[in-house]
Amino acid sequence: MNPNKLPFFRFKLFRIGLGLLGLLALLYVFVFLRSIIPTSVYDQELRLERADIPEGANAFDVLQEAGSHVWWPDGERERIGDLMGATNWDANFASELLDKNREAMVGWDAAAKLTDLQVSEISTVADLLPYLAAWKRMSEVAVVRENFLLRLGQDKAAFDQMMNQVQLGWRMQNSHGVLIGYLVGTAVNSMGLNQIQRWVGQSHLDARQLKNYIRQLEFDPDDEAAAFANTMRAEYKADVGSLANIRDGKIIDDQTGKYYPRPTRLWPTFNFSKTKALFAGGYLTLLKAAPLHYKDAEDILKDNDSKLPDFLHRSSPVSLIFSGNAAGQVMYYLMMPAIGESLAKKSQADVQLQATRTILALRAYELTHANLPPDLSALVPEFLDEVPVDDFDGQPLRYSPARKIVYSVGQNLKDDGGDDTRSGPNDSHLDLVYKFDF
Repeated sequence: MNPNKLPFFRFKLFRIGLGLLGLLALLYVFVFLRSIIPTSVYDQELRLERADIPEGANAFDVLQEAGSHVWWPDGERERIGDLMGATNWDANFASELLDKNREAMVGWDAAAKLTDLQVSEISTVADLLPYLAAWKRMSEVAVVRENFLLRLGQDKAAFDQMMNQVQLGWRMQNSHGVLIGYLVGTAVNSMGLNQIQRWVGQSHLDARQLKNYIRQLEFDPDDEAAAFANTMRAEYKADVGSLANIRDGKIIDDQTGKYYPRPTRLWPTFNFSKTKALFAGGYLTLLKAAPLHYKDAEDILKDNDSKLPDFLHRSSPVSLIFSGNAAGQVMYYLMMPAIGESLAKKSQADVQLQATRTILALRAYELTHANLPPDLSALVPEFLDEVPVDDFDGQPLRYSPARKIVYSVGQNLKDDGGDDTRSGPNDSHLDLVYKFDF
């Protein structure tokens, strides 16, 4: 290179460097401003209205007391499972389990008689909910008690307990709590329904009694949608509380016991109001989907033309960086798809309920007519007001008298002919099959 041109070359590189630094500074200012400018949050529909329940009328308080008396022997999970499944029945252990949980079961029964169940409010997703484990264990003890009654020939008493378990599980789902509480309520409900399906063919209940239980299992779809919507409102409130704690540096590291540092504005990656608006949009989408069958709800989640955010949309890395809210968006993308999956849990719970009602009706028909009906429409109106609907696709539940099954198409929305054979993790969305043995 010509020595005379070297200074000019260096000057040119210097100017290019200054230009790049200026560009980077402009980009930083752009991102910084986007990280501090607030945005409007429309979340009026996400405000959770709580009921004013008189003292002594809230089943939650009764369950709190009952849960403090649960006896659960260490290392006996398998034996208790055998009692619940009525396999390898150990009468002595069953008697011991029920005797030592007598006080807990008194509380469980008292709670089942109360129509209102509302949990305490929580402010963040980190709030502990220790009562949920007690609910689950009391429900499992209730299953053992039902099996014990059946072995004593007290079929009606056992089925009355099953109905109480289903009803109490439903109230847990509708207790104005967060999603984990809703799912525990679903599990409690499911245990009762499983019991009904398992034992109806072996019971000595007559058609009149079965018709009474069918009526007890009628739940208003609007109430089911409202329960799910209230759960989403509670979950949104907890998420917003957690986001505020992140903003204020109030999140504690469980390992060190120290607070995580709050997001610094010099590193513009978190905008509280934008993140809150993002979560509000996601939860509003779920509220809109709550009253719908899963097929229609899924269409809403995928609707790019909707005024609500597309649930499955992901920003590109570049737009994420320049949003000024990269951390907030990442939190949304990590959390909301899992919350959205709860729509399938809601539909699965409804399908199990409708399948149980159908199996009860099939048993009542078989006792009355000495055979199974050719199709489910034959159950109407003698045993059912209408053919139960599959909440996944909105079509009538499927039924095979030859194979003695009632089934739903499940999350893949495809009729696999009642095939629920699963050979791997990718087979998790096959038909949901409910068998009967009469």
